[in-house]
Amino acid sequence: MFDVASYSLTVGEFLHGLEEGCRRMPLAPTRPVEGKGLAALRRVTVDELFDGARVASREFAQCVRSALFLYYSALDDSHRISQDIGSPSGSFLHGIMHRQEPDYSNAKYWFRRVGSHELFPTLREDALRLPLKSEVLPAAIRSAPKWDPFWFVDQVERAVAGDDLLAADLIEIQRLEWDLLFDYSYRRALSG
Repeated sequence: MFDVASYSLTVGEFLHGLEEGCRRMPLAPTRPVEGKGLAALRRVTVDELFDGARVASREFAQCVRSALFLYYSALDDSHRISQDIGSPSGSFLHGIMHRQEPDYSNAKYWFRRVGSHELFPTLREDALRLPLKSEVLPAAIRSAPKWDPFWFVDQVERAVAGDDLLAADLIEIQRLEWDLLFDYSYRRALSG
């Protein structure tokens, strides 16, 4: 379970300051959540994010920044960071950003660059445990042998085109996806 208190005080403030750390990001946000939090996030350095803890991986620390900008639906800010991260995690964030843009073909390009991320099995299993309203999504996830980010992009495209019930469930899965990737990046930023 995602716990804001698991992170530095600075990161916790950014997360808690927007919907108390429980924000369900829109599938296709139309604008960033402007305000003091986003303005402060734009000013904070990577080292400040970790409250002075030794950052072992600058690349994963940048993933944390990119993910925080996604949390605020600041897609351009997230994009500026993720496009310079050559790892599968950077490509994962880049793919999420383009999916939210929405630029579905570009999102799929970046998910091809991700390959088989080590979080995909956890994402699949945890998504099956979510209390989704639709029976269709869990059945589709269960029938696939592994997490399929391209299928997920297609589902988001369908939902953004007007399937509101599907959209609500996809927002929950997207939040899970973000939680897992954020936590993974945060831990690796500190451990290398």
